Amino acid sequence: MGYVPNANARALVRKRTETVGVVVLGLSKDNMRAELFFSDAILATGMELGKEGYNIILRAAELTGREEFLTGLAREKRVDGLIILTLAPFYKDFVAGLEAMDFPFVLVNRHLGTHPVNCVVLDDFGATFQAVEYLYQLGHRRIIYLAGDDRCSALADRADGFRAAVRHFGLAGEENQIIPFAGGAEEKLISYLYRYGPPTGVIAYNDVRALQAKQILARFHLAPPEDYSLIGFDNRLAFLAGELPLTTFDYSLEEMGRRAAALLLAVMNGEEQARKKIVVTPRFLERASCGPPPRRN
Repeated sequence: MGYVPNANARALVRKRTETVGVVVLGLSKDNMRAELFFSDAILATGMELGKEGYNIILRAAELTGREEFLTGLAREKRVDGLIILTLAPFYKDFVAGLEAMDFPFVLVNRHLGTHPVNCVVLDDFGATFQAVEYLYQLGHRRIIYLAGDDRCSALADRADGFRAAVRHFGLAGEENQIIPFAGGAEEKLISYLYRYGPPTGVIAYNDVRALQAKQILARFHLAPPEDYSLIGFDNRLAFLAGELPLTTFDYSLEEMGRRAAALLLAVMNGEEQARKKIVVTPRFLERASCGPPPRRN
């Protein structure tokens, strides 16, 4: 007779649940439901962990004001580790309890600055630097960056990448600037247009805001790529590629999920002692929303 191993019995012997919690935080209208955004990462995580005999439990929540949420999951002892995915601002206080318990976790899409933590993030700095370089090589010398909430490490890094590129390419003058655009607030973009005239290059912190900027600029009878070039970030609007051929960066969520799972397994197995930051390079997708700058009188 064939022997079929009992997962519960094996877990008792190993003193493990053989289950990992995948937690999606920061649900909001602005984030277009974070659990949907992270679906590719969640699937890749589950596949990678499944190869090693682990199941996953998915939890989704808004973290704001609930610093004990993650610690509570660990104390339930239903999981051996946590993979935490978020689009919202994230602070070291949120994981202080996990760290005090020495509970294995990996943060995805956020880092904690100088505070060491196991995490998988995008090269957000490099992406906006690359976007400016791309526009510069096309001939653009008046470029703006529409920035999001810089309390989010990813968005702060994108803004820093823009600043570094402006310095590197000698784009002097106030025409090349960061304009706060969190939530699609349009007042400062419109103020820029009245003060400096239209930019020739626009980089937005995500695709949704790129589309909103396009709608605002349309009121001034401006359209890409004839009047300006437009670049987004995250490739969320790929399904509109025929209508809105937006140049953007793909988030590489599948790779982020795979690498987060591999890192957590290494931590749980004692193979990784030092905290590790893994940086994934997003893929640049050149589409028809960009071109040379227009000739203006």
